Amino acid sequence: MSESAITIIAITTAKLGKEAALRAAQEDLVKETLLEDGCLRYELHESLDDDRVRIFVETWESESKWHAHMEGDAMRRFQAKGVGAFFADFALHRLTKIAG
Repeated sequence: MSESAITIIAITTAKLGKEAALRAAQEDLVKETLLEDGCLRYELHESLDDDRVRIFVETWESESKWHAHMEGDAMRRFQAKGVGAFFADFALHRLTKIAG
């Protein structure tokens, strides 16, 4: 049996003063990730109410493709930029479609 597509919602909040640095790193990550095997959708959205809040909306062919992304070169380069110190908050939700 083949794996189903998986959607990821990652909600990030930048620390005060780190908004621009985090956004630049996130935009670079999007450019690289869109080229990865199994990536069907990889978008970065910014809250209209709080520009520190950005949300990744991702769809992958399978959970294994998403895991490969999380362990891949683009994510390693992203983390090497020190982005962990730029987050005030982070939440990740793995989703499966049930309707629509």
